[in-house]
Amino acid sequence: MKNNKTHLETDDYAFDKRLYIVFLIIFTEILGFSIILPVIPSLGLELGLSKLAIGFIIAMFSFFQLFASPVTGKLSDRFGRKPLFFLSQLSTLAGFLLLGFATTAVLLIVARLIDGLLGSNMTVSQAYISDITEPKHRTRVYGYSSGVFGAALIFGPVLGGLLSRINFSVPMFFAAGITFISIILVIFFLPETITEKPDTLSLRFNEILPINDIKKFLKIPQVKNSLLLFFIYNFGFHFLISNFTLFALTQFHVDAGQVGIYLSWIGLLRVIIQVFLIVRILRTLGEDSMLRTGIVAMIISMISIALSSDYLFVFVPLVFLAYGTGVIRPLLLSKLTNSATIKETGTLLGVNNSLTSVTHIITPIAGGFILEYFPSQTLPIVSVLFFFVLLFFSRNRGKS
Repeated sequence: MKNNKTHLETDDYAFDKRLYIVFLIIFTEILGFSIILPVIPSLGLELGLSKLAIGFIIAMFSFFQLFASPVTGKLSDRFGRKPLFFLSQLSTLAGFLLLGFATTAVLLIVARLIDGLLGSNMTVSQAYISDITEPKHRTRVYGYSSGVFGAALIFGPVLGGLLSRINFSVPMFFAAGITFISIILVIFFLPETITEKPDTLSLRFNEILPINDIKKFLKIPQVKNSLLLFFIYNFGFHFLISNFTLFALTQFHVDAGQVGIYLSWIGLLRVIIQVFLIVRILRTLGEDSMLRTGIVAMIISMISIALSSDYLFVFVPLVFLAYGTGVIRPLLLSKLTNSATIKETGTLLGVNNSLTSVTHIITPIAGGFILEYFPSQTLPIVSVLFFFVLLFFSRNRGKS
C-alpha cells in the first residue's frame, strides 16, 4: 500500500500572520457558540418541551444552514470574504440577543431561525484559510484551526453551564458580547483575500441547494470520495454530539454545568492533540493511516459511552472521542480543499457544509426520538455503526 505523505513536507512552512486574526475570529465565534451548547436543551426542558421537540428546534437551525452555507460560499467568492464575515456574524449576534429574551418556545425558534439563515461563518473562515495557505501546508493549518476551535470549547461550555446557574439568559447575552468583539475584529483587522472576483453570480434554487454544484463535484473522483467520507463522518459524530446534552441529562443525571465540563474536557484534549501531536503523528503514520486510527478511536469511544453510567468514568472514553474528531476532521478538510482550485474553494466548502447541514438536520430529530422512546444507550450504538462504515470506505479508498 502506498503511504500517503504528500502533505508532510512542512519544514519550510512560514506562518502567515493573517492567520492570527482568522484564528482569533474563529475563537470568539466558537466561544460564543459553545457557551450556549449545554444551555439550549436545558432551556427547552424548562419551557416544557419534549426531547423530540428540542431535537426539531436544534435541527431547524441546521435546516436553514443547508441553504445559507452554499449561498455564503458563493457570495464570498463573488464579493469577498470580509463582507460575508461581517454579515454572518451580525446574524449570529441577533440570534444570541433573541435567545437572551426567550421566555417562550416561539422566541427560541425565531432566535435559531435568524442565526441559521445567515450565520455561516465557518464556511468563510475555511475559505479564507485556503486562500492564504499553500496546498501542501493545509493539513497543518486546518489542524491549528481545529485546535483553536477546541480551545474555545474548553472555556465556552463550562462558562455557559456556570452562567446558566444564575439564569438561562445570562450565557446568551454573554455570547452576544463575544460575537460583538468578533465583528470588531473583522471590521478593523481582517484584510480581504479575493482580488479577482467572478463577473457574474448565479443563485438559482437548484444551485442554492446546491444540486448543480453537487453533481459537478461528484463527477470528480477525488472530490466525490472526500465528500463521501466527510458525510459519513458527520453522520456518526453528530448523531451523538448534537444530542449529547440531552443524552447526558438522561443517562448520567447531570445538569447543564456538568455537561459543560464534559464538553470543555473534549476541547482541552483537542487542543493538545491538534497543536502538539497532529504533525508528529502525521510524519510517523501518513494521512491515510492516521485517519484510520482516528476512526478506531471513535468506535472505542462510542461503545464505551454506551456502557457508561457513572459521571466520572465518562471522561475516559471522551479522550478517544477527542482524538478521533481531532484528527479526522482536519485530514478530511485538507483532502477536500486540495481537490479544488482557489476560485472554487468557497463553493466546494459551501457544498460540503450543506451536506453537513443535512446530517445536522436528521441527527437531532432522530436522536431526540431515540431519547424520548428508547433506552439512552441506543444513541451511541447507532452512532458507532457509521464509524464502522467509515472505516470500511477509508480502507478501500487507501487501496485504490
